[in-house]
Amino acid sequence: MTHTTTLIGFLGKDRETRTTRERTYTKTVHNDIIDGDEEIEFYVPTRTYMKLSLATHERSASGVATRWHDLILWQPEPHASLARKGDQIRVTGSFEDYEFTTDQGETRTGTHFVVQSLRFLRRKIRHEAA
Repeated sequence: MTHTTTLIGFLGKDRETRTTRERTYTKTVHNDIIDGDEEIEFYVPTRTYMKLSLATHERSASGVATRWHDLILWQPEPHASLARKGDQIRVTGSFEDYEFTTDQGETRTGTHFVVQSLRFLRRKIRHEAA
């Protein structure tokens, strides 16, 4: 079950465009026709995605708490490429847990926010150098 969430905050750095790794893996499956196991090779192509960092703020009696969120846009809308540090945005999507392996071989987990829609609320004013 996926819960849709809306976040409003400020971008902490400029957008990054990344590409997943192309990979092939093999899986052994039982084939009823030959009544035996066979290995099937699966190919996973590369995918391009956009990564953003969003700061949200919660106010309470003790002050303001800032929480940082890693945003992932798998199919970025054309205007998302305009996102820059300091822009205030509203995103709708869901949190997703993932696993990764460090260079030392340790398995770790993380959470990112998968964006379904992105809207600019306030663009940071940029002054061009003369």
